[in-house]
Amino acid sequence: MIESNKRVVKRSRTKGEDKICKIQIFKDTANNVISDATEFDKAILESNEVYINKLYEADNAEYEILKINMEKAESEEERTAIRKRISEMQKKRYAKDTENKHFYEKQQESHRNNSLKILGSLAVVSGLVYRFRKPFAEAGKKLISKR
Repeated sequence: MIESNKRVVKRSRTKGEDKICKIQIFKDTANNVISDATEFDKAILESNEVYINKLYEADNAEYEILKINMEKAESEEERTAIRKRISEMQKKRYAKDTENKHFYEKQQESHRNNSLKILGSLAVVSGLVYRFRKPFAEAGKKLISKR
């Protein structure tokens, strides 16, 4: 085998290439944040759907029992008590659904805020790196060459 000792000459990036690289990094991060937000929202919707189905199944059995009791009820007082119980159940379910909805809305808002903070931090850091690229390059050269 022949070993070649050719030096690979690296050319420094131009301003345009630096800008393109910076924009590409920011674009990739933004795409990742958007896909994470989408996956997070899907997970929230799926878990919310599971929760609502469980509530419905739990309440459905009691509704059926109350309907049967309504048919068997002999007095108007019994029917009124059963109707009150049904309306209480509906109020509880509405309260649970509303509470659940508020919780998931808060989760989505928190996730959105964190994503925006990440994008903002990335923009600041990449802007600083771009702004001070020459001092960073000179410091790196000094560290490498130790002159």
